[in-house]
Amino acid sequence: MKPGSKQWKNFMAKLYGWGAAIVIIGALFKIQHWEGASLMLILGLGTEAFIFFMSAFEKPHEEPDWSLVYPQLATGEGAEKTPTQQLDNMLADANIDATIIEKLGDGMRHLGEQATKMGEVADASVATKDYSDALVKASNRVDALSNTYEEVSQGLTSLVTASSEGASAGDGLAKMNENLNSLNSMYEGQLAQLEKNKELFEGMGDLVQNLNDSIEDTKVYKENISELAKNLASLNTVYGNMLNAMGGGRS
Repeated sequence: MKPGSKQWKNFMAKLYGWGAAIVIIGALFKIQHWEGASLMLILGLGTEAFIFFMSAFEKPHEEPDWSLVYPQLATGEGAEKTPTQQLDNMLADANIDATIIEKLGDGMRHLGEQATKMGEVADASVATKDYSDALVKASNRVDALSNTYEEVSQGLTSLVTASSEGASAGDGLAKMNENLNSLNSMYEGQLAQLEKNKELFEGMGDLVQNLNDSIEDTKVYKENISELAKNLASLNTVYGNMLNAMGGGRS
């Protein structure tokens, strides 16, 4: 068995237990003054000496590096420091305390505010550009309106010129007006004639309606005459039968 191996560790564990039992029994014999106490004491002490001899071949116990789990346990110059401890040491060496860090935070906030203001200035420049573009468009529209006004002015000038040239056509317009008046009179006469024709057509409609009513009355009268004729025929038949019956009774 090789010292430090698993088999060696199992053997030494049993040796410690058995040897301790022998040592305790030897001491018990000696305390109680039993027979053979001296032999048992020699055997127990010899076993203990053998155990100490065998334990010399065991490897030293390896202590785990607890600083890996609990950094606050790290001691000595050779102990590796954590990143947080290293940062604290660097800040301490540079004489950077909480006040300086607070000032640094204020500076960063001020820088952020300045960046925001710069963004607002950029927005203002964009708005200024838009305003400039709007002014250019408005100027173009004013130019277009000026051109339109000039065209209208030219048209009015042409119209004045045409009116002066058309003064000689006034007589022709007067004659045309007379002809229009004549046509208007003829149109009014046609309207009056149409009104009379309308009244005539309405009278003819009433006549046709009366004729239709007369036809219906004639039809009813005809049906009544037919019914009366049937009743007279039936009455004649009854009367003839009565005469025949009376004649037969006399004979």
